[in-house]
Amino acid sequence: MELVKAGAVLAQAVVNDSGMILIGEGTVLKDSHIDRLQGMSINSVFVEGTSGTTKSRAELLAELDGRFKKTEDEPYMLTIKRMFKEYIEGMKD
Repeated sequence: MELVKAGAVLAQAVVNDSGMILIGEGTVLKDSHIDRLQGMSINSVFVEGTSGTTKSRAELLAELDGRFKKTEDEPYMLTIKRMFKEYIEGMKD
């Protein structure tokens, strides 16, 4: 959430663990929205914008390995890492 700024537009609704919509898709975020979401321990949201990255696939994969290094013995984290790896490997150049 630290990268989200006021003025960003939600590309997907933000929902809680029960599936209740907290903030609807298309909402233009204000600082108060961001503060409230952080207070509810919402760590990420999907916002509209350009997709893509300036990093190479190899750089992204190396970064992924580094981020998951401390959780190598946790089966669920390995599953999540594998999903991200498949996504990165399938990205267009």
